[in-house]
Amino acid sequence: MISMTTLARLLARPLDPGPPREPEQADAIVILGAPLRPDDTLPPLAEERVRTGVELYRRGLAEVVCLTGGHCPRGHEHTVSEAEGMARWVRAAGVPGSALRVDRQSASTRENAARAADLLFPEGRRRIWLVTQRFHMRRALRCFGQVGFDPMGWIIEGGAQDRSGPASLKWVVREYGSWALALARDLRRSPPRDLR
Repeated sequence: MISMTTLARLLARPLDPGPPREPEQADAIVILGAPLRPDDTLPPLAEERVRTGVELYRRGLAEVVCLTGGHCPRGHEHTVSEAEGMARWVRAAGVPGSALRVDRQSASTRENAARAADLLFPEGRRRIWLVTQRFHMRRALRCFGQVGFDPMGWIIEGGAQDRSGPASLKWVVREYGSWALALARDLRRSPPRDLR
């Protein structure tokens, strides 16, 4: 019988963004949010994203770190935003507040891209490293490219996606749902073709 981890890996193949990129200089590092735990601590997905983003900052690949993510799911506006929870961790890891740009409002990857653009474009920052897991990267690159970024994906290898069978399967299945919503939204926006 196939294990959940193997099934998750098989289902994730079409979501794969391709091989990792070589390190190069960017204008900013954008760390995508993930829901916090009820006690406002970081769950595995968010923690490995911020660890990776801080490492890229320490390597000098960009001088600014942008953290995205509001309250997900909606209805939790009384809690700490995803981005602020991650920003606390990043500050504690030694990244100065002057290097941080924090979006506390977005509630989806598409909104992450738009809010990051609001924060970074006025500073002339368009070439970015996006930090997220492999299953999420392809759609994230698409969303950020659509708003005018020149995004490069920094994929987290050997992380929670590769270790967490049932959770990984849930994340991958949810990602297919997010793709379906994104494509449906694009179809609604596209003008009808003249079929004559």
